Amino acid sequence: MTAMSNRIPKSKKRKTSPYLHQTQSEKIIHTYTLLEESQPSGQLITDMEDSIAAIESILRYNFNNKRLLEAALTHPSYTESTSYQHLEFVGDFVLGFAISNFVDLAYPSLDPGQLSLLRAANISTEKLARVAVRNGLYKYVRHRDTVLSDKVGKFVNVVEEEEYMVVHGGQMKAPKVLADIVESIIGAVFIDCGRDIQRLWLIIRHLLEPLVMLNVLEKQPQPITMLFEACQKEGKTVDIRHWRKGERNIASVFIDGRFFATGSSDNKENAKLQAAEVALSKLTRLINPNEGEVEGNKKKLHEVCKKKRRQKASKRYELLICFFICIIIFVCEIGVGYIVTR
Repeated sequence: MTAMSNRIPKSKKRKTSPYLHQTQSEKIIHTYTLLEESQPSGQLITDMEDSIAAIESILRYNFNNKRLLEAALTHPSYTESTSYQHLEFVGDFVLGFAISNFVDLAYPSLDPGQLSLLRAANISTEKLARVAVRNGLYKYVRHRDTVLSDKVGKFVNVVEEEEYMVVHGGQMKAPKVLADIVESIIGAVFIDCGRDIQRLWLIIRHLLEPLVMLNVLEKQPQPITMLFEACQKEGKTVDIRHWRKGERNIASVFIDGRFFATGSSDNKENAKLQAAEVALSKLTRLINPNEGEVEGNKKKLHEVCKKKRRQKASKRYELLICFFICIIIFVCEIGVGYIVTR
């Protein structure tokens, strides 16, 4: 049994230490300790009972049937016990329904398209994976997949460095297993509490906080969705094509069959998001000229006009000077003539 290790940046003065524990059923069980200055002895996860107790503490809910939670914490790579796959299916469905109900009650006058976007943002893999990390759920999953531990560890480091809510994409693609864990635990709670959706929501809501609300979604709209909607309004077709160049993922946007924009990233989904953002920015400038550019052109025009006015004023001054010089010369000539005559 392998508990997923948590990899924390060195700046936070945390580290993970592997321990080996032996039982009759398995020769080796890998467990991990989170060492902190305030807890020098660490927190040792030795068996499934400890994991169940930890998850119940996080949920603030005690299971009537502990085997449900045991299954919810078992990855398919651990073949000696029932995995979380069935509970994940149940959790995926009931979470979608619970979130749909929540956003509908929160925004009763919002159009269905916006409600769908809100629901999608709150049940996406990116969102649920961060729920698993921020609540520490990933530490308690048993599995036999070393590659999985490495991916999860890297993602944990990325999330620890995030300073604001990430709705779409991020520096690293979220491992799907983290979202699966959240959905399977929710499925286990749903069945254990008598399939009561209202009670389920009261139990799991704090786990999902902060929820993606309309104001957040407006600040971080889904670029791919926006691109398709913008092109649809203009009667244009969109195609996003993906390929790899070495270790980089490249995504290109084609509008009406013509190349329009490109983006690249370490993972496929982020490359698509970047390409969509670039394309959306270019398309917006084509449809509606950027206000900043308009203001810049107005400023340039104002400067040119001001310069011309200065030039005109300068010419006026030159004419006035010439006029005064002529008068002075004329007066002087009259004066000289008067003196000669006398």
